Amino acid sequence: MLSHTRSTLMSLLRPLGASRLAELRPVLSMSVPLILSQAAQIGIMFIDSILMGRLGPDALAGGALALSTYFLCFVLAYGLTSAAGNLIALAHGRGDRRAVVAATRACFLMAFIMSVLIGIALWHAEPVMLALGQAPKTAHLAAGFLHILLWGMPLSMLFLTLRSFASGIGHPGPVPFITMSALLIAPTCGWVLSQGVGSWPGIGIDGIAVSSVITYAYMGLAFGLVVLRNPVFACYKLFGAFERCDLKTIKPLLRLGFPTAGTMALESALFSTCAYLMGALGAADLAAHQSMFQLVMVSFIIPIGLTQGISMCVGQAAGAGEFDRVKHLGHLGQMMAVGWSLLTASIVLLAPNLLLALFLPEGRPGAQAARAIALSLTPLVALLLIFDAWQTVVNGILRALKDAHATLVIYSLGCWGVGIPLAWWLSRHGLGAVGVWVGMATGLACVSILLVWRFNHQTHALISGRKHL
Repeated sequence: MLSHTRSTLMSLLRPLGASRLAELRPVLSMSVPLILSQAAQIGIMFIDSILMGRLGPDALAGGALALSTYFLCFVLAYGLTSAAGNLIALAHGRGDRRAVVAATRACFLMAFIMSVLIGIALWHAEPVMLALGQAPKTAHLAAGFLHILLWGMPLSMLFLTLRSFASGIGHPGPVPFITMSALLIAPTCGWVLSQGVGSWPGIGIDGIAVSSVITYAYMGLAFGLVVLRNPVFACYKLFGAFERCDLKTIKPLLRLGFPTAGTMALESALFSTCAYLMGALGAADLAAHQSMFQLVMVSFIIPIGLTQGISMCVGQAAGAGEFDRVKHLGHLGQMMAVGWSLLTASIVLLAPNLLLALFLPEGRPGAQAARAIALSLTPLVALLLIFDAWQTVVNGILRALKDAHATLVIYSLGCWGVGIPLAWWLSRHGLGAVGVWVGMATGLACVSILLVWRFNHQTHALISGRKHL
C-alpha cells in the first residue's frame, strides 16, 4: 500500500504541462468563492469550539459530542445539495437551462423534507448517546445544544442549495460576501450569548447554539434575496411554482444524491464514531480529540472548497464531452489538495502548543490533562490531514462523473471495514486515544488509494469511448 501511495504521489508532483497550467485560472475562479464559503461553514464550528473551551473542558466535551452528532446528520442533507450541484453543472455544460431549474427546485423540496426528518432524530438523540456509553452530564449538555441547533438546518440547507445552483452555472460570486459577513455575526453573537456582557452572565453553551442558528438563518435568507434581485440568477425564476419536470427530476437527484449522501455519511460516521470512542475513554480524551479535530476541519476548508470547484469544472467539461480535460482537471485537483495538506501538516507538527492554546487555555480545570493527550496525537493528525484532503478531492471528481455508487462501496470498505474496527480494537487494547486516530488515518489512507485507482479507470474508459455519461 505504501509503495502504491508513493508512486501515485510522485505522478502528481511531476512537472505540469501547459494544458494543466491553462486550467488553473478557471479552477481558481470557481474554487476561491467556494473556499471562502466553506471557511464560513467550518469557521462557525471552529468559533463554537473556541467559545466552548472558554467555558471549560466539560462544556467542550459536551459541545464536541453535539457537533459530531449534528455533523453526521448534516452531511446527509449536504450530500443531496452536492449531487444537485453536479446535475446542474452537467445541464449547464450541455446548455439545458430548464434542467438547471428542475434540479434546483427538486433539491429545495428534498432538502426541506430531510431537514424535518433529521430534526426529529436530533431531538431524541440523548438516549442514543447514553446507550453508546457517554457520560450522563456530557450527553445532557450535548442534547440541549442539539435541541437549539437543529432549528438552523432548514435555512442552512437553503443556502447550500443556492450555492450549488450558483456554482453549477459558473457564477458563485455572491458566496464570499455572504459567508464572510456571516463570520462577523458568529463570534459576536456567540461571545455575548455564551460569555455574557456587563452584569449579565450569558446562557453558557446554549448561547453558542443560538448564535449558530442566527448565523445560518442570515446566510440562507441573504442568498435567497440575492437570487431574487440579481439579474444573473433572477432569470431562472427558481421560486416559481413546481412543474412536472421539476418533480420528475427528483428521481435522478435521488439516484445520485443517496449514494453521495451515503458516501459522506460513511466518512462522517468514521469521525463521529471515533468521537464517541474518545468520549467513552473520558472527558479529557474527548476534549483533546475535539481540539485536534478542529485543526483538521480548519485545514479542510481549502480541500472541500477546491473539491466543489473542481467538481463543477469537471461536470461542465464532462457535459460538453471534453474527457481529456476531465483527466487534466482531476490530476490538477489532486496535486493542489496534497500540496495544501503538506503545508498544514507541517504547521501542526511545528507549533502544536500554540494551536492548542486556542481550545485549551492554561489555567482551566482539566485543561493540562487534555493538552497532554492532544500532543500525543500530533503525528497522526498530520498524517490524517494529507489523506483527508486527497480522498475528498477525488471523491468530488468521481461524483461529477456520476460514479457515486462506486465511491459508496469504497467508503464502506475503508471507513467501516478498516477504520472503525481498527480504531475500536486499538483503543481498547492499550493505545487509547492514539489507537482511535490510527484507525481514522488508516481508514482514510485505504479510501484514498482506492479512489485514485477508480478515477484512473473511469477517465480511461471515458476517453476510449467504453463509457458514456
